[in-house]
Amino acid sequence: MSEQHEAQAGAHTDGIREGHAPPPVYFNVLFAVLVIWALFFMGYFLLGDWSSSDKFEREMEAHQQRVENR
Repeated sequence: MSEQHEAQAGAHTDGIREGHAPPPVYFNVLFAVLVIWALFFMGYFLLGDWSSSDKFEREMEAHQQRVENR
């Protein structure tokens, strides 16, 4: 194979050329916001005292009391 990195276009293609333009600004902003949100999310749920098993136990206890009070 050739080691050249040329834009692709020719008789066998549909005319779409490979571009080397940088991504749009809104893409970079959205990406940065999502990365920051992910870090806060992981910090809150992994390092915080929140626990899905504790939440389940609290909800199950409340459900059991509702069933008993019927």
